[in-house]
Amino acid sequence: MVCVGDPLDGFLPTGALVLLLEFAQRLGFFEPFREHFDVPIKTLDYAPLQKLQTLICSLAVGCDHIKDINHKLRPYVVAARLLGMEQFPEQSSISRFLRQLGPLQGHQLELIGELLLKRFGLWQWDQQSVLDVDSTGLMVYGRTYEFARKGYFPRQPGRRGYRLTVASTSGPYGPEILASFLDPANAHASGRLWDCLYQAAEITGSLDRFRLIRADAAFGTGPTIETLLELGLRFLLKGICNQTAHNLAANVEPTQWEPLDLFTRVCDLGPRLIHHCRYPVRVVLTELITERQDRRFYSHIYTNLPPSQADARQIFEGYNQRQCIEALIKSAKAGLCIRHLRSRRYVAIQNFLRLAAITFNLLAWFRYYLLAQLDLGDLGLAEITSKLMDIPAHCSRSDTQLVLRFPERHPLTSALCPGHPI
Repeated sequence: MVCVGDPLDGFLPTGALVLLLEFAQRLGFFEPFREHFDVPIKTLDYAPLQKLQTLICSLAVGCDHIKDINHKLRPYVVAARLLGMEQFPEQSSISRFLRQLGPLQGHQLELIGELLLKRFGLWQWDQQSVLDVDSTGLMVYGRTYEFARKGYFPRQPGRRGYRLTVASTSGPYGPEILASFLDPANAHASGRLWDCLYQAAEITGSLDRFRLIRADAAFGTGPTIETLLELGLRFLLKGICNQTAHNLAANVEPTQWEPLDLFTRVCDLGPRLIHHCRYPVRVVLTELITERQDRRFYSHIYTNLPPSQADARQIFEGYNQRQCIEALIKSAKAGLCIRHLRSRRYVAIQNFLRLAAITFNLLAWFRYYLLAQLDLGDLGLAEITSKLMDIPAHCSRSDTQLVLRFPERHPLTSALCPGHPI
């Protein structure tokens, strides 16, 4: 056996990255970056925009860490040349660049994200959208991460990290991230609800574009509900305290329960006064029974939807559709690898997560506008960044046409190559 080096100039182990970049170029995705992104740093081989594009590519192909750029992107020049580079920058250059991004660049990225959503957002296809708000923990190892604090992490008591709060649309066209905020893990998520609502309203033009606000128990407090009622916004919020649900269940007659299946029952308690809220709010109580029927768990949902519009069953089912944002967060952690924060500086982490949200939306548009036309619209984010992006391809040019050759025996090749140019 003889091993020799080969430039492999036309080979790319992530062949679908070329499709994504061609799609982004045709969409005009990078135009707002050229207009509004500026970093006052010395430019040698790579412009700040090219380094930012490298970060986006690393997220799109599922790089776990910045150092993976040296292995998954830099050795292969095809995708880099589409962006005007001879090859991608090395990981040390990208690490320094990320640390150099400050609060001003953070505001620029927020503005760019809003402009992109206004130009290409799928939320515009609906007259009104459902807005889901949720938060998740991002654990860190070590004590050198700026502002990392102890907080609540499931089955991980005493761990340190951050809390990421996300607002996303939920609809038939797929989810999009409209707002995201990072806080130390000991910060309560409820205060970020208003930041998420008003940032989302900046994009859509009005809070009236949201026909329903859904959020979990972290946001189900009396002051929050009072303000939502005063604003006239429709909502489904889970109550923050399960003990309240147990106390309410103690006064419910057996005939008041409506069975949904063998293990679930609901009861509409009607309007009730709750702590720290001046107005009565409708309460729907839920009872979950274990399979052995030896334990019962209670929770409650607050809403201002009238019974004529949604009965107790529909309230329960409507709240359970929140799993869309839970799946979004889970797929972002797995598909974009945001668990690995790429920096230990707080501002740099914020900017990285802003860029991750922009990349998430780019992949959502890529799936809806291109992949759906190839019968690949059902691919999840993690499947795009791993299975789809991991298909190798040979890239060449025929006149002005870019030609991609995928492996014939790969199960996704028949969809990617339907017999006509993409």
